[in-house]
Amino acid sequence: MPQPPSPGPFRVGLVYLYTGLTELLPLHAVYALLMTSHGVSTGELSVLFAVWTVTTFVCEVPSGALADRFPRHRVLAAAALAQCTGFTLWTALPSLGAFAAGFVLWGAGTALTSGTLQSLLYDGLAAEGRAGQYARVSSRVAAVQACSVAASSLAATPLVLLGGYPATGWVSVLLTLLAVPAALGLGRRAPGPVPAALPEPEPEPVPQGYAAVLRAGLAEARGTPRVRSAVLLAAALTGLGVVDEYLPVLAREAGTPAAAVPLLLLLPWAAMAAGGFAGGRMAGAGDRLLAVLLGAGGAALAAGALTGRPAGFLGIAAFYWVLRLAQIVADTRLQHAISGPARATVTSVAGLGAQAVALAVFLTLGLAARWASAAVLVALTAVPVLLLAVRLALRPDPAHHVPPPQPDEPPPPARTGAVERHS
Repeated sequence: MPQPPSPGPFRVGLVYLYTGLTELLPLHAVYALLMTSHGVSTGELSVLFAVWTVTTFVCEVPSGALADRFPRHRVLAAAALAQCTGFTLWTALPSLGAFAAGFVLWGAGTALTSGTLQSLLYDGLAAEGRAGQYARVSSRVAAVQACSVAASSLAATPLVLLGGYPATGWVSVLLTLLAVPAALGLGRRAPGPVPAALPEPEPEPVPQGYAAVLRAGLAEARGTPRVRSAVLLAAALTGLGVVDEYLPVLAREAGTPAAAVPLLLLLPWAAMAAGGFAGGRMAGAGDRLLAVLLGAGGAALAAGALTGRPAGFLGIAAFYWVLRLAQIVADTRLQHAISGPARATVTSVAGLGAQAVALAVFLTLGLAARWASAAVLVALTAVPVLLLAVRLALRPDPAHHVPPPQPDEPPPPARTGAVERHS
């Protein structure tokens, strides 16, 4: 009797595709302008950002435990669908209430993705003996993300000229809808030959039930010093990146025509793509080097914002190059530090910390918006960046135990046990 085809290697290409579709959003470059064109003030915009952040904050860790308890590819599909629904509301019913509801849905989708995608990727590679390739692959995912946002900024200009803000909205709805089948495809493996099997490590006991998974993840994040340190660093670096939400307003304040704003935003997003690639090569960087880079990046951010001219976006781009590099280093440290059975939950704890940092930034800037310009608001974000650089420079620089990168080569056979449970 013929044997059924054996599962092939983990589909990294679908991770790239899912990331690209959920970030290739022309609406991202202009949604702040869409909202202000319907009467939303800068202060109300900060409140909407806070609604977005609070939603993600509340859903972050519970959604991570869901991704440890249920198939991760389905969690990612639900995240894309939530994002798609939110953009539909913004485009079809542009009003303050619809904007708030859309941010709630987007926040839920962000929480469902946070921790889930990294854990699916790490476990998929580790099951094939390729954990050492995580830094390289995750840096490519980050580069795909940044390139997709840059491409969406480029596409936003002709879309706004041809069909106004609604055109950017409907295209974004379509792209996020296409991400749903891409996510579901991660639950299926292409048929492939089965080489000699790798030795199986002793499996980690999997907690039974949602509450047990949640407790296991929280215990590791809190009780393991190396994991706790990596969680805090990843949270701070991710949370400080939210200043990009103010960049369209900063560009308009600097005198950039509305149709050219997406083109100007290409600078920081291209820098983020380059920083993603650099992060993959510098996954073992120590705290001292990160401190120097963050100090320089924070100074460039403040100087670029305060110029009051479009040329200042060169300094902002330099900051985002540093920030994305540092985020890749921090995420790699975290994934290699986690050893328990609730990887997505632990990663979501870092996401929760990031949302706490982001919420603090949004609320602070929302209050400051009463008297400060967008340039001053963006420059203020450099202060916590510089403080983090000082903290890294002063603390002991421990060994991070990041495996050396492995060459890209045909993968060994997939070991289906742990991956099938989550993928």
